[in-house]
Amino acid sequence: MQARNTGQAIRFALLFALGSAALLTAPQAPAGAPVDLQLLPVQGNVYLITGLDVNVTVQVGDQGVLLVDTPPAALVPQVAEMLRPLSRRPIRYVINTHADAAHIGGDEAILQLGSTPAALANMRRMGIAAGGTGGGGLMILGHENVLNRITDRTQPAIPGATITSEYYQPSKDFFVNGDAVVVYHAPNAHTDGDSIVYFRRADVISTGDLFTPGRFPEIDLERGGSIQGLINAVNHIIQLTVPAAYQERGTYVVPGHGRLCDEADVVEFREMITIVRDRVQDLIRQGKTLAEVQAARPTLDYDTTYGGPRGGPTAEAFVATVFQSLKSPPQGAE
Repeated sequence: MQARNTGQAIRFALLFALGSAALLTAPQAPAGAPVDLQLLPVQGNVYLITGLDVNVTVQVGDQGVLLVDTPPAALVPQVAEMLRPLSRRPIRYVINTHADAAHIGGDEAILQLGSTPAALANMRRMGIAAGGTGGGGLMILGHENVLNRITDRTQPAIPGATITSEYYQPSKDFFVNGDAVVVYHAPNAHTDGDSIVYFRRADVISTGDLFTPGRFPEIDLERGGSIQGLINAVNHIIQLTVPAAYQERGTYVVPGHGRLCDEADVVEFREMITIVRDRVQDLIRQGKTLAEVQAARPTLDYDTTYGGPRGGPTAEAFVATVFQSLKSPPQGAE
């Protein structure tokens, strides 16, 4: 992000730069040892847990803790303890942005955490109902396509993943911890079950793997992903964001991986994937094969920014995915 224009903005930039460094170098701790996690304020009552391979968004308030995606099962107790100073209430809500194991592998561990006798007794003391959603009142929400992936017995199981509530409309909204939380389905994007989570009052958006600054996006063609659906989803994120002065700050965007961002970062990412799509499409119209398209290096001017040791697919793999998506888009994709 560009240099901030106020002291507060500079503080946020430095804070999140430190958090980003933790994200780019995932800790390698011995089994059972605590991992160096950090809880960074984003805006309003929304926070970001760093030190994990993926970003976990946290909202806190009198109604309990809400997580967007979950940490690995082994780290759930550590995360719960880390959140305790922010809220005496338990984890009550989880939103799964998609069905990747790295993002939802802690679901069952959180469900079990909420079902312990001590947790249930604590909820009764605070007058919190424990029925209706399972797991001591815990709601784990995802799009119905995420539920379909988790329950598909013809495919390998996703360790630690579960769903207690699904939605199937274009969006779902509910009010929790003094904020309107709106969950939008992004069809045929990274997968066919992606969700954008918008905390309206806090003005924070959590995107899952629809937006990955500093790395080329992963598009899972086998699970209904497509380059055009991804572009549509990123355009929707841009429609929801509003920048502050000089295109800085304003709506904050928490990506699935990497640093905290604002609208300008999302626009740059959208331009990259759109330009690469157009270049690959032009080469396809010229009758080029995949090998010829890759040899033309349609990502060349983006390789130093989005390639390299930041995770995600290589430039060659990204081009191959775009090529295949344009040649054979998933059924129902625009």
